[in-house]
Amino acid sequence: MNNKQTLQNFIFPVNTVFGSQEKYYRSSGVVFYDGNSLKMRKGSVVSFDTYYNAFSVPLWGTSVGITEADLSISGNGKIKIELVEYTENYFSKKVSEETMSLDSAFQEAFHVKIEKSEFTGLLFAKIIALEDTEIQRMSWETGNIPLRNVKLGITITHYNRKQYVIPAMKRIKENLLDSSDWANKINFQVVDNSRNITEEESMGVRIIPNENTGGSGGFTEGFLYYKNNTDVTHVLFMDDDASLEIESVKRAYSILQFAKNDNAAVGAALFYEEHPNVFIERGAFLGDVWVDAEFHDLDSTDIKILMDSEVFWQKHPRKRPYIGWWFCAFPVKDTKRLVPPFFIRGDDVSFTQINNYDIIFGNGIACYAEGFTGKTAPMTEYLDTINPFIVNALFVGRPRKVFAFYKSLYLSALFGARYQYVELYRLALKDFLKSDGQQMIDRIKGIPTNTTFKDIISTEILKNIDLEDYNIANWENEGESRLSTRIRQLTLNRQFLPLNNKKVILQEYSRIPFLQSISGYRNILYFNSYSQKGFVAKVDRWKTIKFLLLFVVDHLKYAFLYRGARKRLLRDYDKLTSEEMWQDILK
Repeated sequence: MNNKQTLQNFIFPVNTVFGSQEKYYRSSGVVFYDGNSLKMRKGSVVSFDTYYNAFSVPLWGTSVGITEADLSISGNGKIKIELVEYTENYFSKKVSEETMSLDSAFQEAFHVKIEKSEFTGLLFAKIIALEDTEIQRMSWETGNIPLRNVKLGITITHYNRKQYVIPAMKRIKENLLDSSDWANKINFQVVDNSRNITEEESMGVRIIPNENTGGSGGFTEGFLYYKNNTDVTHVLFMDDDASLEIESVKRAYSILQFAKNDNAAVGAALFYEEHPNVFIERGAFLGDVWVDAEFHDLDSTDIKILMDSEVFWQKHPRKRPYIGWWFCAFPVKDTKRLVPPFFIRGDDVSFTQINNYDIIFGNGIACYAEGFTGKTAPMTEYLDTINPFIVNALFVGRPRKVFAFYKSLYLSALFGARYQYVELYRLALKDFLKSDGQQMIDRIKGIPTNTTFKDIISTEILKNIDLEDYNIANWENEGESRLSTRIRQLTLNRQFLPLNNKKVILQEYSRIPFLQSISGYRNILYFNSYSQKGFVAKVDRWKTIKFLLLFVVDHLKYAFLYRGARKRLLRDYDKLTSEEMWQDILK
């Protein structure tokens, strides 16, 4: 009888949604996955030094505390299997090898002592097919006894994105709730902030209709239900648009079972839906201004980057670590405070600042979502401006740093002719300077129906664009001399020199535009190439002068009023993180 516990299963690419083949395995010869098993022709080689299938000693040995692990395999055919370590110094060394005749019985290939061993890097299997072979199952297991019994409650908060949430519900139901191995370990519910998931669409999953109090309200509703009505020991928050391999949930569950510390919490990497090999972030922390993402825009199929990402947090510990709510698993009993009432864009950042979790990230635990620029709207732009001020006031206290970032937003929008964005930024600053606990509560109740910021941004909003409708100028980045740079700066991005009125200059949409590429043009087409949406902005010199003067006024107000706003927020901190406040909001 096998009493071992599975730490991580080997998984294979069913499609390219979660990345290329190299994110799962590397191969030479004839190797393919048919949906049930990995097929290898004689002489073929497959290697698992990859994001999803390498075994991370920094994760399982150092962060979690596993002392031993076994690599086991089943299938058909004769193979030579090697155990290889990819070290912190970026080279591979063979640890051991075996020749095996596979059958349907699960066989141990290698036993590894992790505690006080020489291994510090990534362990991976390399298989050479000595005859035509199929690999049915592989996994890393341990004989260690779990330190705790885990009952995991999964909560997805949904708002009008059925195209994402229904497939996610289906995956979780079929692979976890309907599995005899997992049914008693997992609870699952969806908090429906849009109240439009039908009984038929629910597939028997518990649906909680909820007022639209944003991500913070939806997730808090889900957490309080688990805390007060179930025997769930840990809760996993997931966004409705974050898709994932179910193996990510299983690995997080194993980490929570075996973690050395009771207050262990598990976060996930986030990848671009449109570029699934590329990290949006692989771990992050709250810096002096806002979230600083690690490994942003780096390729997860690069073994060096994978190695660095596994040892990063041990080598470079950061203050104020942060877990995104697209995948955030944490213990109920160590959650002493609830998140302050942000609508979105500040909730998950705050949650891991106010609770003392031992945060763990690991390879193969990942979600996929649309890049954040594709989700831009007047409301999110407003919240992305006011919330850094509030989070900084509550947890950092560096007013000059956060205002410097605000200044870059303001002036970049101004010199990029996005005057409505400037108005929106000014509104966010004005509201922050009046902040107190009651205002935050009122804001989360009022945002779904408050149209103030929507009225401010009426034309500078992303909408469907056909580029063929515009006479677009070609800009070539040939560099800029020091003199040209100086002239451009002194004339406020050439706004006060003659402007090209005949053509439209194309600018990829981002919060901070690349000013050099649009200087000298009156008409600027901001365009999101992923969504094929955009808008045209027009330079108005009088508005530029007006908003420069207003910026000076706003800066003076900030200097005099910041301290009072921070004092009021800290005064109301206990109320803002209490269950009583949320019960009143959620009713």
